[in-house]
Amino acid sequence: MRVLSDQVALDRPGEDLLYDLFMPATGSNVPAVICIHGGGWISGDRSEMHPVAQRFAENGFAAICAGYRLAPLHPYPAAIEDCQNLVVHLRQNASNLGILTNSIAAFGNSAGGFLAACLAVRDRPAEFSSRVDAAVDICGLTDLTEPQKQHPDISWDFINQFMGVKYEADSAKWIEASPVYHVDELTAPMLIMHGDEDDIVWIEQSKKLFTALQLHGVPSRFEILSGEGHSFSIQAFERILNESYEFLRECFSK
Repeated sequence: MRVLSDQVALDRPGEDLLYDLFMPATGSNVPAVICIHGGGWISGDRSEMHPVAQRFAENGFAAICAGYRLAPLHPYPAAIEDCQNLVVHLRQNASNLGILTNSIAAFGNSAGGFLAACLAVRDRPAEFSSRVDAAVDICGLTDLTEPQKQHPDISWDFINQFMGVKYEADSAKWIEASPVYHVDELTAPMLIMHGDEDDIVWIEQSKKLFTALQLHGVPSRFEILSGEGHSFSIQAFERILNESYEFLRECFSK
């Protein structure tokens, strides 16, 4: 395995967009997985995903640990824009990096799952697409709207910090930020996994996204992790990783 740290995806004044690349021993021309950390959009950094990236690299994927700007200093849409810029950078530099331009996935947990879903449902008009080719969303929020109805009390604060404006003041912005409202026939295939005892992000969030994916005919799978909360047992996380390898290989073999 080869590891390249502190790679620059976007050079900007004061705060470069950085990532760490884990390349498999199998060499170049491999599929890639962007590993996106959680933390409610207000904490965490890309190093938290290093163990996951190592596992993906051991299974033949190039794994990219993504950095992104955090709220409240950088509210919506900064984190999404950073992840999109990283996808564009990977496509622009695919041959030099040794990855396949049409086999780029996103994998994330919690806030990272939200961002992975965003990369599957959203794109920007440009020479290089910012939409990934597949995504794995682990217990991510999918509909931020009506926070007092759809989210537990513990989540209200970090969602408000991420959005930077109260729901009552700009509900349209909250709709725009929610992946479920962007699902269409162009959405990338998605694997969703969620614990049925999650008390931070209710499982209804994943159910709502899966329903939208099915309605639009998007290849998708939804796995419920029985007895699991927002953090996972060792056994559950092994299942998450193994099913992710399988799902992405299926997506990229077509």
